[in-house]
Order: sequence, then structure tokens, then C-alpha cells
Amino acid sequence: MHSSLDWIYTVDIDAGTLTISSMSEWRGLLAPSPSLPLDLAEIYETYSIDGWTVRKPRYMFGEDIRESNEAQAKQFETFEMDLGIPSPMNELQGRFFTDLVFVWRFWIDDPSTWRVLCAAFLRLAAWDFEVSFDSRCSEVELPIDATSIPLWSYPDTDIYWFHGYLVVLQENLQSDAMINKAISKAKSYIGTLDTRPRHGKTRLICISLRQVVFVELSQEAALASKSLVLLSSSSATQCSPGFRALARVLTSNCWKPHAYREKWPVNMPPEIIEMIFSKMEPGDAVAFSQAFSVAEQCYYASEFQFKNIDVQSFESSIPCCGKRTRLETHGICCSECYSWQHLECLGLENDSSSSKGRYVCLDCQEREMVLDPGGINRFSCRKVREGCQVRANGLLKSLQLRLSKPAHLRPELRSYARLDSVAPSLIDYTILFNHAFSGLAYGLEPLEDTSC
Repeated sequence: MHSSLDWIYTVDIDAGTLTISSMSEWRGLLAPSPSLPLDLAEIYETYSIDGWTVRKPRYMFGEDIRESNEAQAKQFETFEMDLGIPSPMNELQGRFFTDLVFVWRFWIDDPSTWRVLCAAFLRLAAWDFEVSFDSRCSEVELPIDATSIPLWSYPDTDIYWFHGYLVVLQENLQSDAMINKAISKAKSYIGTLDTRPRHGKTRLICISLRQVVFVELSQEAALASKSLVLLSSSSATQCSPGFRALARVLTSNCWKPHAYREKWPVNMPPEIIEMIFSKMEPGDAVAFSQAFSVAEQCYYASEFQFKNIDVQSFESSIPCCGKRTRLETHGICCSECYSWQHLECLGLENDSSSSKGRYVCLDCQEREMVLDPGGINRFSCRKVREGCQVRANGLLKSLQLRLSKPAHLRPELRSYARLDSVAPSLIDYTILFNHAFSGLAYGLEPLEDTSC
């Protein structure tokens, strides 16, 4: 029941108090989070209650607030990340992220499963999953609802290695104090196991459900990016800046560690590499792509595992017009959400100073990205899921999220006079994490081809 609750109002008649709290984890059990009681004698109408306390809880999980509020010296220097231009793979990753958040929105408020969801976000960002496109697609357990449970495996520790990065799970990364805590945890782990890379630098992905921070540790200093929003109330419809950065870090050379990468001494044409990829198992293909830079560039430049599919529209990563052309010379990246837009789409093509300064898109200027309890479900449950425009086997299609089984496998439709009048909504692809269903199933729907 907790996944459907936003707030718990407790009235103590004897004490004359009203306590407003949210569900959180305490000693392994779900319970109302501790909060300060309000004096009933001073509450006459709803406007008497502090609106900031009601609408914007600072912490969703049972965390030691006193520790996070202590004045602590900043133990790191900040740096800016250049993420580069998104690839077709990044466009699909952004779609998968919003769809995963929508499918598992009932579990976002449950602190007992945040490690499971963090593992899923990391796998999507690294393109580390399997795609099934055989007869098993129709056998997946749909729909996903509040009674479903994520069943994919995940590390049961708060710190582990993932694709050359040291992942540190932290319940909150909003303040410098909490980032310092994550850095201290990583230093202790590295020192205990003596796992520091030979070149003396370790790159961290500090992640919580709300934020992600990238940290570079060396003997001399610690460099950290700003805290990026990973999950907000709008993340089921718009890709978050934290996930965009996470996907670029894990699938490009913009911030990749090179200490343990294997060297491939054989010069091989890209066409041969593509042929090898097409015959390999998903996990082996990922490992092969990390063996040397040419294979990596080949792998992450396309949409491997989705056979004969080319992304046609980039509406998630390039919201102005969805076209990826001329971004190198006529594009600008938002410094807050990392989406790209064309200068001419913004009416800035004649403004030479626009590309030199710090650009913030209109959406980021107008909205505040917060994660309210139950906010994802309220914000997105009534909105239509838009598909991704692709070209499959030469035909224009829409890669559409499937939320239910095909019509002929749904017993509730048997009461229809004619079953063939119901759209079949066939499932063509399912995404798996270590052979466990992720909740993401997709089908191809025809679109009118308007190209010449």
C-alpha cells in the first residue's frame, strides 16, 4: 500500500499535534519518516500549514538529516563535463530511461528497491542488456503494475566496480556534505582493497535515485561535477540531465578511464568489425567493444542488438526539431539538461555571442526538477506514450512501448464480438537484464513515409 501513499497525516488529540510524514526505510522496515509535529491550536485552515514542508520534502529516504546539515568544508573542486553530441544509441537510451521510469513508477517511492532501479539505470546507460526478438516476446509478464516486483539481479553492496568505474550508492547527493561522504566511502574502499589504478586516478559514479555526481580521485585532489538530477517527477516523459550524462559517460570517450583497457594490435576494417558484432552474443559484444577504441566507436555509433533499425528522429535529445544534422557548427547544448538545439530553431543563428556563453534552454528556465512522492505517477499516468521514429528494413516505423500482451493473449478481450477488431499490438522486442525481464517491451507500428 505504501507505493500508493504520498503523505501520512497523524492527528494526536491528546497532545494536540498534527504530524505530516512520508514513508521511508528504518532498520530494514518501511515506516513513516520522523518529522516535527505541528500545533493543532495554530492550524485553522490548510494555508496555516507550511507549504514548503508539505510540497517539497528535502529527503525521501530515512537519512540522518542532522549529519547532512552539519557545516562541513568542501573537500573537492568542481569541474564541467563536455558530453559531446548525442548518438542514435543515446537517443534510444533516453527513450528506454523514460519508459523504465514510467513502467516502474509504482516502486520509485519504495526505499527498499532503489538499489534495483539504480542498477537498471546503469545498465541502460552502458547499453549493457540483452534484446530478445524471438517467440519469447509474447510470453513476458505484462502489464507491470503496483503488484509487480523487479526481478533482475543487482549488487547487494553500496560500492562496486562497473565498466571501469567505481559506483558509489548514496541515499542523497544534493549537498556538498553528502558528496563528501560518498568520496570518503570510496577512499576507504580503495585503501582497504588496494584497488587504486596504476595511473593513480579513480573515476567514481556516485548515484542515488535523485542525483548523480561524477568524481575523479587522485593522490593530490578530488574533482567532482555538479550534482545532476537523475530522477524527477517529469522523468517518465522527459529524459533527465543525470541520465543523459550517465549515458554519454558510459558509451563515449568523453570521460572514460583508459588504465585497464586492452590494446588490440590488429588493424581491422570497420566493416569486418560490424560483421563480428552481428554474430556475437550481447555480453560478448559489449566486452569486445571495450577491447579497443575502433570497435568501441563502431559499437556505440549504431543501435546494435536491434536488427536493421535506424533512428530517424531525435526528439528526446534534440527537442527543437529532432534532426541531428549540423549540430557541430549550428548547434548549442543546454548547460542544465544537456539537450541540444539548433541556433536557427532558437532564432540565434545571427547571434555570435550565443555559442560562447552559458546557454540554458527555455524548459530549464521555466521548470524546477523535483521528485515529489507519487509525483511521477500523477505527472505521467494520463499522458500518451510517444514512440521513437525509426526506419526498419527500409520502412518508416514507430518503435512503441508495449504496456500489455498482444490481443490474442488477453483473456479479458474474449467478450468482444470480434477479436480481430482489436489492435493486435504485437511485441517485437523485449529488453532483459541478465535474462530477467526489465519491464520494457516494444513493437513496431507503421508510419506514413513523407520522405522524397
